[in-house]
Amino acid sequence: HATLAAGTGIAPAELAHYPHPVTVSQHLRCIGNALPLRTTPDWHLKWGKRMAENFHGAVTLAWLTAPTLGDGLDAFIKYMPSRIPYLEWRGRHDAAQFRCEVTPRMDLGLVLQTAIEIPIMVMHEYVRVVRNGPATAARIEFAHAAPPYRERYATWFDCPVSFERGGNALIIPAEWRAEINVDFDEGAWQTALVRCEAALRSTDTADVATRVARLLEDLLAQPAPAALPSLEAVAQRLHLSSRTIIRHLRAQGTTYQALLDAVLKVRAQSLLGEPGMRVQDIAARLGYADSASFRKAFRRWFGM
Repeated sequence: HATLAAGTGIAPAELAHYPHPVTVSQHLRCIGNALPLRTTPDWHLKWGKRMAENFHGAVTLAWLTAPTLGDGLDAFIKYMPSRIPYLEWRGRHDAAQFRCEVTPRMDLGLVLQTAIEIPIMVMHEYVRVVRNGPATAARIEFAHAAPPYRERYATWFDCPVSFERGGNALIIPAEWRAEINVDFDEGAWQTALVRCEAALRSTDTADVATRVARLLEDLLAQPAPAALPSLEAVAQRLHLSSRTIIRHLRAQGTTYQALLDAVLKVRAQSLLGEPGMRVQDIAARLGYADSASFRKAFRRWFGM
């Protein structure tokens, strides 16, 4: 307990029953403190598999009682940011597939891999439970490089796992969304949604971060913006003051620049995967004044 609580400001004796809300920085510090204690490098996947659809408050009740697998995934994607505000969830239909995407909203440092892989594992297990069978027709993509113990992923996931992709996602056949949940309960489902909505409304700080991140994604998806989106321009679009955005993001342990960097980093990875895209083309698409500025930012993100 002392090792896990180190640097969090939480007394080790209080760790199991801490009476106050846990901040993002405290949460991430606990994860970082846990990493050296792992007896195996894939311990976090084992933990994620055991945790699976449990321990998520009202979100657990929502997706366990949802009418269909798709309804359950949609609830998870919509409401989990109120519980884990440093990650962005998004559901996206892609031809005959449905993508459950997870993107960091801030620099997660050494805990990035763990923080991304656990929610992907949780969604993978939910799909297996609702469908009551293997998920071999699904697939999983991670943006980070394959770890040295790559072969162990076959122990925890029923489907192919690939690394160094454009993002992080659980990808399932779109028709799976219509799978009936045998535990559907109309009363419990509606009650869970009310509780989830109440929790969502109470986390206005997370909501600001979500709105900023989504607007940045939309702006950077446009062809050749004139410049990198400024805090002032984003604030005007969201009908908020710059000071309000700064205050909410600071309370969440992040900054506007950190959110912008996270979105730019993911967007740059995606564009680099497109055939025929030159470095100067990507720099222009992202709003950099020249390719040198983009190269400098890229080196800061990836160390290469």
